[in-house]
Amino acid sequence: MIRFYDDQDLLLRQNLELVPAPVEKLGEVSFAPPLEAHRCATFAGAIIPWQGAWRLYYSDLGPYPYGEYHLGIAESADGRHWVKIDVGPDGFIHPTGLGVEEKLVQPQVVALPDGGLRMYCWWHGHNRGRARYIACDSDNGDDFTVVNLDDPCLFHPSDFNVGQAGFAAGLTAAVPREDYEAERTVPFPEAKRRRSNDATFVYYHEGRRQFEMYSVWLVPNDAQSRHYVPHDNAPQVRRVMHRRTSEDGLLWSDPELIIIPDETDPLDLQFYHLAVHEVDEWRLGMLGHYRCWAQTMDLELCFSRDGRHWQRPLRGGFVPRGGVDDVDYYSIYPTNRLLPSGEDWLMLYDGGNWKHNRELPEGVAERRTAIMAARLPRQRLAGLRATERMVGALEIKCLPSVEQVTVDADIQGELRAELRDTFGRPLEGYHLHEALPVTGDSAAHVLCWGDGRTSESYRHDAVILRLELTDGVVYGVNV
Repeated sequence: MIRFYDDQDLLLRQNLELVPAPVEKLGEVSFAPPLEAHRCATFAGAIIPWQGAWRLYYSDLGPYPYGEYHLGIAESADGRHWVKIDVGPDGFIHPTGLGVEEKLVQPQVVALPDGGLRMYCWWHGHNRGRARYIACDSDNGDDFTVVNLDDPCLFHPSDFNVGQAGFAAGLTAAVPREDYEAERTVPFPEAKRRRSNDATFVYYHEGRRQFEMYSVWLVPNDAQSRHYVPHDNAPQVRRVMHRRTSEDGLLWSDPELIIIPDETDPLDLQFYHLAVHEVDEWRLGMLGHYRCWAQTMDLELCFSRDGRHWQRPLRGGFVPRGGVDDVDYYSIYPTNRLLPSGEDWLMLYDGGNWKHNRELPEGVAERRTAIMAARLPRQRLAGLRATERMVGALEIKCLPSVEQVTVDADIQGELRAELRDTFGRPLEGYHLHEALPVTGDSAAHVLCWGDGRTSESYRHDAVILRLELTDGVVYGVNV
C-alpha cells in the first residue's frame, strides 16, 4: 500500500492538500481506584503488552502542588479502563539501589533480548546536584534494580557532572561543579557528551538488535535571539530533537540532531519530545510541537523510514485540543505507542489545562490534568484531499503486483483513474474518460474501466497510475 507520508512514489501531486487522520476524541479514561487529587502522568510513560492485555508504567506526581514523583503501574484489557497495580509498601516502584525518598519520573520500559524488562527513568536525586537518566532491570516487571546509577545513560544539564545548573548557564562552555569533584564517576567531557534534557523515549528493535533513543537537545537562545521568549520556563534554551542508538541499552552513541525548526516554522516553535510508533516500513512520530509564546503543547504527526531523516508534511497538532473548559485546553502529551483497537488505533495522552510555565490561562480557576484517549483509523493517518471546486491530480510510478489496483478513499464527489506508459502516454482502453467513476467511503475501491475490466493485464508491468478526484480524500493506493 502506497501512503503519502512523503513524495517518494509520486511523479505529480496537484491541487491536493495533505490532511491528518480524522481523530475521534474519547475523553478521559477510567482509572481504579480514582486518582483523586493526584496527577497521573502518562507523558513519556510506557505501555507494553502484558499477559494478553496492556500494562502502563506511569509517573505519579502526587497531589497539587506536585513534587512526589513516584512510578506506578496500571493494567487494562482495552486501553480505556485501567486498574492500578500496587507494588512495594506504598503501591509504587522503588528500585533497589535507591531510597524510597528519591524522585523518579517518565518511565520507559522495554523487553530485553535475553528475557526480562528494562526500565529507563529520570532520577532527580534527593541530594542536590544529581539529575540523570538511569536504567533498572527486572525479571518480573514489578521489582527493579538500578544498574547504572553512577554511569548513567544521560545527564541532565543540572547534574553536577555537567555543571549547567540554572538550566542553561554555559551551554556551549560547561564547567563542572568543583564542589562535587570528589564524587565524580564520569569524566567531564564524557558527561557532557551524554547531556540531554528530560522527555526521553527509548525502544528496542528485535529485528535490528538495536536500542534506539529519542530525546531533547538544548541549544543556546539568548535575549538577542529572534526566538527568545522571556516568559518561557527556560527562555535561555531552544529545544530540538536528537537520536542515539546502543547495542546494550547502557552505553549510547553520540547524539545526532534529527529535527530542528526550519525557515517555514514560526520563530517561537520548539520541539519538546518525539514518541515513535512503527507501522510496516514507516516510523510514525508524535512530535512535541511547542509554541513558546502561547505556551501550548500539541502533537505533530511526522514520518521517517530510518529514524534519522524525518518528514514533517503536517505542521501543527493533529489531535485538537479542547476548549477553555476542557482538561486538554493547553497541552497534549503522548505515551510511547499506539494501541491496536479493531480497525483503529487507540492513543492515550495526557491532557492539561495550564500553560507550560505552570501559569493558569485567563478565565481558568483550577489546575486540571487527566489521562485521555483518542481513536484514529489505523490505515488513515494522513490523506490527500481535493476540494469540491478543484480537480486534484495524482500520478504514481509503480509495478502493480496485485490483480486489481484498489484505492483507500472517502469520495463525496468523484474519482477516476488512468493507466499510462512510462513516457506518460495513456494506455489503450485505460483512458481517463473510460474509467468507471468511484464514489463513497471504502478502504478498497476497485479501479475499473470500460465494461468493468481491471488493471490485471498490466500486472508486473511498469506503468504510471494517474488519479483525478474532486471533493474527497485519498488515503492510500494498493498496487
